[in-house]
Amino acid sequence: MAETTWTTDKGELLKPRSNRMKFVVGGVLIAAAIIFLVVNAMTGNTQLYKTVGEFYAEQSRLAGRDLRVSGWVIGDSIQFTQIDATTSRLEFDIVDDLQNPGQRLHIVAMNEPMPDLLQHEAQAMVEGRSGESGVFHANQGGLFLKCPTRYEEAAQPASS
Repeated sequence: MAETTWTTDKGELLKPRSNRMKFVVGGVLIAAAIIFLVVNAMTGNTQLYKTVGEFYAEQSRLAGRDLRVSGWVIGDSIQFTQIDATTSRLEFDIVDDLQNPGQRLHIVAMNEPMPDLLQHEAQAMVEGRSGESGVFHANQGGLFLKCPTRYEEAAQPASS
């Protein structure tokens, strides 16, 4: 391909400007912006999911971090206190194994209504943060329960 040149009024030869450098710089800026957005989204909004045992194993690293903890509710630990017309305090303990309740995680949920499904042996998942005292503070609306009696297997009919 022949190289094209231009002349000015004074007869000087000018070579055409290369747009390649503009495209390289623009591509690098776009790639850097995409990488920044992906890394920022991944580190800022992640929420860990832990069992009670995993929580206690990593408690010092997880303090103050937003996470989800799941376990089985111990019925005799449930306490609901209505402090005033707009303030309430719900407290209960969860464990990994109801047959061997060694490590209990104490959950505190402020201004949550007393759920009907919060009972002994209900499976709970709580979103929130751990305080320095080891108490897990639930986020507003961060208490999720699954009632064990609603998910029992139906009796199989006898086969003839």
